[in-house]
Parts: sequence; structure tokens; C-alpha cells
Amino acid sequence: MFVKRLYRSYQFNFKLFKSVFDWTVVLYIAIPSVVISFFLYRDISANFQAIEIQHNILLTLLFGLSFFLIIPSLRLFLYDADLLFYKQQATKIRHIKLYGYCYSFLRYNCFLIIALLLASPFIILPLSKIILVFNVVSVLHIFIQYKYQKWYTKWPLFLVFHALFTFTLFIIPIWGYSILLVIGHVILLKAVFSNRYWTIEVRWEYEAFYLWMKRFYQFSREMRYYLPAKTKQPLAILAKKTVFSKYRIDNLFYKTLLRKLHYMISPLQLIAICIGLSLVLPMWAKVLVFVFSIIGLHVLLHSIIREIKQAPFFQLMTVHEDEWLNATLRLRNRLLTPAIVILAFLFFIL
Repeated sequence: MFVKRLYRSYQFNFKLFKSVFDWTVVLYIAIPSVVISFFLYRDISANFQAIEIQHNILLTLLFGLSFFLIIPSLRLFLYDADLLFYKQQATKIRHIKLYGYCYSFLRYNCFLIIALLLASPFIILPLSKIILVFNVVSVLHIFIQYKYQKWYTKWPLFLVFHALFTFTLFIIPIWGYSILLVIGHVILLKAVFSNRYWTIEVRWEYEAFYLWMKRFYQFSREMRYYLPAKTKQPLAILAKKTVFSKYRIDNLFYKTLLRKLHYMISPLQLIAICIGLSLVLPMWAKVLVFVFSIIGLHVLLHSIIREIKQAPFFQLMTVHEDEWLNATLRLRNRLLTPAIVILAFLFFIL
């Protein structure tokens, strides 16, 4: 049953990939990008002298990376229907949990080892101890999520344990971390097997199952409508209580951007790509990137305005075409002009 569920997950993700990326994108963008990245990495790593970072700086860096290079949750391949059909088959559920537990940590360690090996030509790292430390922190991170649900309880514990085990990297020997890892796995497995309601496991499974759908659909603006809009609380409060403009259309547009932050993903991605390419490309290529970035930002802003114009609350309003045209010009001046100025400033600096 575990193999069937794992196969169904990969099959679902492969179908998603085919629905988002056609063969032209793969042939002309994905494959050349991988080939160019490989040769760039090979040339840079061959001519780069590995840096030996001081212990204090290295420990601080590892502490910051520990929140990104750990496994935040387990994938145990349990669903809501299992409570109804397999609640009495404790052995089958136990096997599924055990296989999912092993799969989660094996997959995590494979990615972790690859990431550290890719960084090893640039930074001298104690790879074996770092792998053990991140595994110990991952086990404790997951165990805390099992025991505590409130963020004000979890995050202080996260900070304490992340700091405790990363800043003692050069104090605790490697056999000490090995013993801590074994003890942590025993305690976490006990918590996994003793959990009778699977609420956390089912939530983690659905998040993992649809993870790649969320990532793939970011590349297609039409498909983003199938994803729930993310709204951060401070921005929602700001969008509710603040008047951003004396013009009603402008004010509603700004509030919509704050309530539905996914509209800003594509412009921010384009700006980040432009800045990244400016760091490595020659001057003539920077000019082309700068010009195409301005054109892309103009097209994206026009697309966002057109989509927000189709919102239900705008359909209920009586808005003349001249009012829309004036609002569009004002929005372009207030949003597009600062972005162009920032890109131009970075272009001359970088």
C-alpha cells in the first residue's frame, strides 16, 4: 500500500509537470539552463579557492540555514479515509507509518548531502558533523510540532534547540551527535506510533501531496486561481483600515494587492532574476536584460490591472472607461516608475 501511494504521488506530480510545461519550454529553456548551469559550476568551482570560515561565523551561518535545511514535517502517507477503513488494522497502519518515516528521512538526507557536496568546493565544512546536526535538529523540530500547536509555544523552542545544537558543533564530538540522533529517532517514532488521531499526519500529507502543484501553478497565471490566496495578517489589517488614495479605483486596487499577495509574485520574480543576471552578465547583456525587464514589468502590471478589473466588486460598480484609463495611468506612474528607477540604479551599481 505504501508503494502504491508513493507511485500515485509521483504520477500526480508528473501529470502536473506536463500540464504546466510543454515540450518547447523543456527543450528551449529547461535543458539549456541545466547544461549552462553545469558548465558554469564546473568552471567556477575549478578556479575557486575554498574558504575556511571562522568558527563563530560558520556557526552563525549554520544557525540561520538550520531553519531552511531541515525537514520540517514527515510524510507518512495517511489520509482521512484511513481512520474509517484501516483503524482496526493496526499492523498495516504501523507499516505505512514506518515506511513513510524512513522515506522522509532518506529523501531528506539525499538532498542534504547533495547540497553540502555542491557547497564543498567553495567552503571548507565538516560534512559528517553538519549532516548529523541537521538530522538531530530535524527530529527535534518535528517532535515539537507533534507536542505543541500554538506558534508562541513552538517558535521559542525552535530557536532554543536550533541554537543549542548548531552552536555546539565544535564542542560535542561526532559520536555524541550519533547517540543524540538515535535517541531522538526512538522518541519521535514512539510519538508517531502512539498518535491515534492522525490529524497532524493527514495535514502534512495533503501539504506534501499538493506541494508541487503550488509550485508549478506559480508559472501559470491562469492556474493560480485554483490555489487559495495567501493573506498575511498585518497586511490584511493595513488593507482594511488604511486609505491609500483619494481615487476609489486606485484605493481598491491597492487593497486588492494587499489582500491577494500572489499578484506580486511574478513582478518580484522578474526583478530578482534581473538583479541576479546583472551580477554575472557582461555590460551588453545587462542592457538587454534591463530593457526586457522594463517591458516585462509593463506587461505584468497591465495583466494584473486587467485581472483585478474582472473582480466581482468592480462589476458591481459603475465605472466609466475614462475613469479606468486615468486610473491605469496613475497606477503605472506610482508602481512602475519606482521599479524602473530601482532597476536603473542597480544597473549602474552592479
